Amino acid sequence: MLHLILNSPFQSQALAQALSYLQSGDELVLMQDAVIAACAPQWCEPLAGIPLHVMTEDLQARGLRHQVGDLLDMAGLVELIAQKGSPRTWAG
Repeated sequence: MLHLILNSPFQSQALAQALSYLQSGDELVLMQDAVIAACAPQWCEPLAGIPLHVMTEDLQARGLRHQVGDLLDMAGLVELIAQKGSPRTWAG
């Protein structure tokens, strides 16, 4: 399953909740304010080793550089959704 995380882990429990539901073969996509997690030292260790994608456009819009995960653009996200099927969105 593909999990889309939208909110900052400092303002929402969405990322922590998604991580608790993660199963073998699942992948995470950090987008919007959730990209902050890929830059924050306290989140880099829990995210290491997980199939993780970080939206390039959202990092650039916030002036951030990721420490974990692979960069993903919108075309790549569309392709990933086509491969994995309907994603689970975590927000709020």
